[in-house]
Order: sequence, then structure tokens, then C-alpha cells
Amino acid sequence: MDFKNHEFTGDKISYIAPTWSDFNLLTFEVAKKVLASDWRPDRVVTLAKGGWAMTRSLVDYLAVSDVASMGVKFYSGINQRLEKPEIYQDLPIAIASEKILLFDDVADSGHSLKFVQDILIERGAKEVRTATLFYKPHSILKPDYFAAETTAWIVFQYECIEMARMLAPKWLEQGVAEEEVIERLAKLGLDSTVYEHYQNVLKMQRVV
Repeated sequence: MDFKNHEFTGDKISYIAPTWSDFNLLTFEVAKKVLASDWRPDRVVTLAKGGWAMTRSLVDYLAVSDVASMGVKFYSGINQRLEKPEIYQDLPIAIASEKILLFDDVADSGHSLKFVQDILIERGAKEVRTATLFYKPHSILKPDYFAAETTAWIVFQYECIEMARMLAPKWLEQGVAEEEVIERLAKLGLDSTVYEHYQNVLKMQRVV
């Protein structure tokens, strides 16, 4: 799938903003590639939090009933990398002798996928294959299955407030008028009513 690149004056980053429908089609594409490989996982393990949103569609397309989630983090704060990755949400089940499809929304650095893949193998998984909606060429791990490749910043519709928290202050500091900030966010799929909610949340936080 091809996506329109959004570029804004004064911002060196290029963005793509897939719609919910796009995400569904991307997930379907991943499922088709898994099925075409004539390989069937016993379980899908999804990475928290990025993999959560589309995992339900993925397991539906694959007709896989067993799902688990695992969360790891590499940073304790902005640019504060941990000496060792930390598991903040461990698997609630044993996966020994299972064929696992490890799923996330994007292989960006690839470190989380590689770290969890190694853990699953250490815990006795029979085989671990990886799948993502997007793959970025600089990732240390190329997923076994992915639907699209990009170098752009991907705007995920299921984290719109997080996106506003990152982008709005940056643009405002660059001198961009708030009206234009709202227009930019709208081009990236963020409805103005959501932005208003974001602003109200900020106001309440200041009061507290």
C-alpha cells in the first residue's frame, strides 16, 4: 500500500497517516502472507502497546484463538536508556513447544521484537516468527511478514492524544499559529474535537 507523505514548513519530518480502514487492510495483508506461507501459529503474542489495536483483527483473519501480550521498555524517560530492557508485562502462560507469531504495529528499531523473540525461544517455543504492519529499513530485525515499508513517521490513529502531546508543543515552539497546528493535526487524522479534548486535559492538569 502507498500512503501520502505529509510535510510541513519548518518540520524536517515526513509523516504518513493511515486511516482505520487502512490499518484493517494492512492487517489483512499480513494475515494473507502468513496463510500463504503454509505456516500456522499456535498462538499470537502481541507486543504492548503497539500491537494491541489490530491483534483482534489479525487473530480473526488467521482463525487463531490463543493470544497473549508482553510488554518491554528500553527507556525510563526521554533519552534515558535502561542498561537492560525491562519486562513490565510478562506472559501469563507457558508457551513451551508452541509455534508463536510475534506481532507489533511497526518494526522501527527492531530491538523490542528481537528481545522478546529471544525470550520466547529461551522459554521453549518451538518456533517464533515475527509480523508487523510496517517495516522500517533501519530496523535491526526484518519481520518474517509485513504489509508496508516506510521511512516516514507513522501516525497511528489509536494514539491520537499521544500524537498531539508530541507534535502540538513542538510546532507551537517553532512559532506555528495554533490554528495552523489544528489544521496540520487534522491532515494527520486528528479531529478538531479530539484536539479540544486534549487542550481541556492540559488545562485541568495545570489546575491540579
